[in-house]
Amino acid sequence: MKKKYIGMAWPSDGLNDSEYWKNLPKNFELLISRYRVSGSLKPNNLKKEANLKRISHSIESLNLRKINILILCDFASSVLNKDYIKKSELYFKKKYNLPCINIVSSTLNFIENRKKDISIISPYNKIITKKFLALIKNKSCISSISNLSLNSEEEIDDTNRILKKLKLNTFKNDLLFIGGGVTISSFSKFYKNEYGYNVYSSPIILIKDVINLLK
Repeated sequence: MKKKYIGMAWPSDGLNDSEYWKNLPKNFELLISRYRVSGSLKPNNLKKEANLKRISHSIESLNLRKINILILCDFASSVLNKDYIKKSELYFKKKYNLPCINIVSSTLNFIENRKKDISIISPYNKIITKKFLALIKNKSCISSISNLSLNSEEEIDDTNRILKKLKLNTFKNDLLFIGGGVTISSFSKFYKNEYGYNVYSSPIILIKDVINLLK
């Protein structure tokens, strides 16, 4: 089976590469380019990090001749800048003549095409979460929204910290963890087995979209 190559633009503080790798078939490779960011989850810092030239410079370090698709994985900075999501996809599609998906696009499509209720868990504060919610055209499936208000990417990577803030037994439907750096693999099976509901995340949704697109 012919290999497929995914070019991934990923902030330098990205701590959960494994969340993306775990969901890839054996014939898929992830080529990661990293660009410098602060690691802070403060809106003012994140907004400045949506810099297409800087991201493009990091992507150029990859073997572009092999790449079949580009994915952009800085969730919060994409949300905070008006019209940035589509702008970023079109920018890289035109520059490299490759399909390009912003992680926020995948998450939005997932929510808007759902029929069953889902609870959204956001690692960000209310400002960022509100910006994301404003992008959703059809909110009918959203039963609740929780803000964890974490301060850094390192905190997002700390699953124990997240679970202490949440009481999983209080949710009565599927969960969706938004954000590029979230990790759910350590507890998603437990939640499913214990309560009968599914746990989704933006990284997993994005990877599934990519796989379907490249089939």
